[in-house]
Amino acid sequence: RPVELVATPERREENDPIAGRVKVGRIGLGLGSSAGDVRHVRYGPVDAVVEGARQTADVIGSTLTYLGRLATGRESGDQFSGPLGMAKATGSLTTAAVEANPAPGAMAINLILTLTTLAAILSIGIGFLNLLPIPVLDGGHLLFYGYEAVAKQPVSARFQEMGYRAGLALLAGFMLFATWNDLQKLNIFQFLGGLVS
Repeated sequence: RPVELVATPERREENDPIAGRVKVGRIGLGLGSSAGDVRHVRYGPVDAVVEGARQTADVIGSTLTYLGRLATGRESGDQFSGPLGMAKATGSLTTAAVEANPAPGAMAINLILTLTTLAAILSIGIGFLNLLPIPVLDGGHLLFYGYEAVAKQPVSARFQEMGYRAGLALLAGFMLFATWNDLQKLNIFQFLGGLVS
């Protein structure tokens, strides 16, 4: 019979083969899958565009959910990654694609599909972040253009300069934070601490 249980996930730090050390919620149960659970779906041109739009919306929705939880303190910032994290993820995905089927033809197809999917997800994420209303980014330019269209006059040069400086500082802070996270996940500080002691 159906049984209702209330479970609170326990936050644990685990080693993910692609993302490195991440904090995840676990309740002690996992969903397993078998080869029979995998299905292949072929889409026609119109359905492919619709499915692409749906998956793009899913990626943006996940990003917004994470940023919202981050802003409200319900999520830590350890999922931010910079170039080092992206390089590590690319290497891990490449290794997994090669190990999935070592036959040369299958390996080439796996690599192309895996890296194309990764490039698409990164492009969506970067495109979305570029449209945020931060003055240095395209979203900031659109914000200034919108103001100009409503107010019938451009934003003052002094205000634009202040906005660009604040936006640049914000971006630099994000980049430093993401690089710090990457170094933490790669255990660089533990390695250096072992060298010092």
